[in-house]
Amino acid sequence: MIYRFKALALLIALSSSPALAQDYVIHVNGIVCEFCSLGVTKKVSKLPFIDHSKFDRGVQVEIENQLVTIAVKPDAELDKDALFAAIESGGYNPVEIFELTSDGERKAYQP
Repeated sequence: MIYRFKALALLIALSSSPALAQDYVIHVNGIVCEFCSLGVTKKVSKLPFIDHSKFDRGVQVEIENQLVTIAVKPDAELDKDALFAAIESGGYNPVEIFELTSDGERKAYQP
């Protein structure tokens, strides 16, 4: 009986998928210089769901493409409203958001 319980517990543990960190890319109008990049990074990195172990405090900004990539903690969910509000509070305009797949492709964000 105890072996059945252990086998069942092991099967459940192996079949449940682990929480994976997720990266997102946001197209943001208005990012044109290094100062803009620093401002966005400062605002976004303060959000509780940002994974500071990746990028620069969880945020990577591509000035030339006006793209912001963020890393979300494995045990957290993206809060799009809070993210967009943080970006807007710096005077920038978040346009759209994409999930990054495991192979680096962008797909439309589906909350």
